[in-house]
Amino acid sequence: MTYQTDVDDIVIVQAGLADFWSNAHGWAPADGAALLASARLDWTPSLARSLHRWAEPLALPDGDLILAWANLGSILESSLRLFLGVYITYYHNSREDLEAIKAIEQRGTNQGQPYPPSSIQFEKIRQLLSRREIFPADNLTFVGLVQARRNAIHAFNNREIGNAIEFRSAVATYRVFIAELATRHPYPDELGLLA
Repeated sequence: MTYQTDVDDIVIVQAGLADFWSNAHGWAPADGAALLASARLDWTPSLARSLHRWAEPLALPDGDLILAWANLGSILESSLRLFLGVYITYYHNSREDLEAIKAIEQRGTNQGQPYPPSSIQFEKIRQLLSRREIFPADNLTFVGLVQARRNAIHAFNNREIGNAIEFRSAVATYRVFIAELATRHPYPDELGLLA
């Protein structure tokens, strides 16, 4: 499979997720549907199409490689936020987990309430996924790698950015990850999709 094919597949899955979950009112829990309707899910297919920019040259200059990791990291983070948003009912009921990752609001009119998934930092999402063992260890390793590489966008600090081969391999891994993640979401029975 080629890099371009991996990206095309990612775009298809992201577009499907964005189209479906942006309009979940009527069968999804009201809180979750409202959260998803307000999220910028429409940006994820466009961000996925931007991955095509990193197909050439064979060796990417450091600046392009940093931007490529930021591109992939943004899509991955959005995918994980969508995952938490879809499971908002369960997410709200896991107070112990939320307290463990310090995702409980401590100030203002919402004191003591959990942050919505859109407000939790990437690292806190990763910690929650690890704590709950929602994904296999190799998926969590992948999430950590992309997160670390993406953070090179904060260029003041020295960070490992790998190389173009590693980046393109991460895109291939993400292709499998997002396809599997999409099948883990619940869907209405009439769609005939796996829950």
